[in-house]
Amino acid sequence: MPFRFIGALTRNIRWFISWPLRILLSVSFVGIVVGAILVFLYGTISNRYDISEVKSNIPERTVILDRKNRTIGTLHGENRRRVPLQEVPPIFIDALLLREDNRFYDHGGVDWIGVGRAVAQVIKHKRATQGASTLTMQLAKITYNHQERNLHSKLTEVALAKRIEATYSKDEILETYINRIFWGHTFLGIAAASRGYYDKEPRDLSLSECATLAGIIYGPNDFSPLKHPEEARKVRDIVLGLLKDAGKITEVQYAAALAEPIVTHPPQSRSEENYAMDLVRRELDAILEEEDIRLGGLVVHTTLDLDLQNATLDIINKHMTALESRKDFKKHLASLQARREKRGIVKNKLTTKAEYEAALAAYKAIPAEQREKTQPPMPNYIQSAAVVMDNATGALLAVVGGRDAEESKLNRAIQSRRQTGSLFKPFVYATFFQQGNSADTRISDDRIAHGEIRGAANWSPRNSDGTYRGMKPASFGLILSRNTMSVRIGNRAGLGNVIQSAELAGFHGNVSKTPALFLGTWEASPLDVASAYSVFANGGVRPTPYIIDHITDSKGQPRFAITKSRRAVYSQRAANITSSILQQVCKPGGTAGRITALGFKAPCGGKTGTTNNYTNAWFAGYTSNLTCSVWVGFDTATKILEKGYGGTLALPIWTDIMLASQKEGYPFNAIRTRAASEGQAVLVCRESNQLAHSGCQYAKTAYYETTVGYEAPAKMCEKHIPLAEPGTEEDIPYAEPLDSSDDNIPLAEPVDETDGIPYATPI
Repeated sequence: MPFRFIGALTRNIRWFISWPLRILLSVSFVGIVVGAILVFLYGTISNRYDISEVKSNIPERTVILDRKNRTIGTLHGENRRRVPLQEVPPIFIDALLLREDNRFYDHGGVDWIGVGRAVAQVIKHKRATQGASTLTMQLAKITYNHQERNLHSKLTEVALAKRIEATYSKDEILETYINRIFWGHTFLGIAAASRGYYDKEPRDLSLSECATLAGIIYGPNDFSPLKHPEEARKVRDIVLGLLKDAGKITEVQYAAALAEPIVTHPPQSRSEENYAMDLVRRELDAILEEEDIRLGGLVVHTTLDLDLQNATLDIINKHMTALESRKDFKKHLASLQARREKRGIVKNKLTTKAEYEAALAAYKAIPAEQREKTQPPMPNYIQSAAVVMDNATGALLAVVGGRDAEESKLNRAIQSRRQTGSLFKPFVYATFFQQGNSADTRISDDRIAHGEIRGAANWSPRNSDGTYRGMKPASFGLILSRNTMSVRIGNRAGLGNVIQSAELAGFHGNVSKTPALFLGTWEASPLDVASAYSVFANGGVRPTPYIIDHITDSKGQPRFAITKSRRAVYSQRAANITSSILQQVCKPGGTAGRITALGFKAPCGGKTGTTNNYTNAWFAGYTSNLTCSVWVGFDTATKILEKGYGGTLALPIWTDIMLASQKEGYPFNAIRTRAASEGQAVLVCRESNQLAHSGCQYAKTAYYETTVGYEAPAKMCEKHIPLAEPGTEEDIPYAEPLDSSDDNIPLAEPVDETDGIPYATPI
């Protein structure tokens, strides 16, 4: 019917005109019909896609920050960090558009002029020499992961591009594009590329660097400035020429950028194998939904202090290396290994850390085909773990679960549970004081008689020095860690009562309900111990330990609030009596009396712990603000060293950690006798240690200091320049003359302290 209509329309025209016209009109009609079918078909296909994914489904790395807003590591998502268009230099946008889509702001998703130009090139060269995809079409392709390069995929991208243009503004499309695009290696988005190639924020890129990044998009692996600097230079120069020809840069700028060599500054590789990160990862797995983990893009604000974390690890390795270098330890280690081999235990040889690393290097040097037949050496050297926490809030400042997280994944700070020995005795005494007894209550230090202890008629533990001193005050038994007195104290307090209060303090897991518990058979991790000892530094109240303070999205909007809690374990009286005795323990004459000689002069309390056959050495102690527990031992129940007491192996580590924390600005005052309340948060610049302002926030060095007892600095930061606030001329205040009447003099308005002033969230 349509063709008959065309024939009738051209019937009266001469044949040599009518026939070409009929053919043209018929082809046009067929084209319109086919086009309409394609529009309907691919419009229907494109409607199956969720167009909101263009902006929402952009996986990013979740960034983990310490308490001073420094990056500890990243988790989940992809190697990408979204940035707003305003943080990208305008010259980079100019370079990108000139390189990829110079009619971006003029077309509606499809550049038909570009399509015609590409078709002409195909006809001319018999092959595709020029792409016709716009930025919007490229965005559709990478959003929905179209791998095929065929007509169907291209038409689908055209339809999606039209929908994208109808949904989002040009700036939104451009911003999403630069945050999605692949820039080579593992870099996704302009922020990752800028950091990966130049160790810079996008806003700090130079003209040459902007041109390079814009130039390599077409083939990021082929033109990578890291692997192929000469190829990167060629495409950079092309882009610089485009900028000059378009009048975006001057001849002087062009010549200067052209003369710059291709220089990259990738950030120093930093292993993210970290015992603190392991704990953060575990906590996030419990908090986040699967979708949050997949998409990432969160900012996790932790309580960790990166400086103190690193210092704690260094201190542990320093002391353990010194122990391994001792002649008596080397002799003991050789003797242990000889006994193991005599029993037929040949795997997992006991070594020093240096010997293990040498064996590992030798293993890696073996040719690959031989290495498959050989077992790699396993780390089996002396270990140590430590936890430092704010004893008023429960905030974890350092979590070190071993000497090297890359060599051993076992996080001994939270996963390894070992007998605590005498470290447990303060909880026995605190339960005793809870029942109304005092530090002066007289207790016998003599041998325990048959049947004296409930539930252990034939049990008679000895004192470590083999002496028995008759009736003594209860405090004497804890200061000198007397076994017979501690068992009698526990017997009077009641085994069930001791277990109940210890569980409230943070001890958990299976426990042998026998009187031997009074001497420390209960197994615990360093985290359990640090948490429990904070009770004595906090007037009988135990804050629940936490490592994640809060979680925001990349724009700073709150996503998850972490609920903080605390509970009363002992009365103030019982806790303060015990704390007073533990402070005596740390003075000359007590089992931890070496603290002063080791250089730590601030008020502190604590207790050593050594288990049978010297298999575990402990020290747990606290100051006015921090509680720290330290464990030393092998991963299996192996004798550390003859006379390897907690006071000689763990105590020096604790002392050095406390000295390091003093250097990091944690104040040590008189130990409090009641539960602390959280104070006001103070915005501080981590680089100058002065009050932060807008310049520090722009430089990302500002953080909220919430440590209890923190004294705010008096001066504003002088290292960074405060940013000028934007405004119009009408906004600029001018001085106006006042008349002499008092009514016209403006008075200072009182500030509502609850409005806009950040406080730490009360527990």
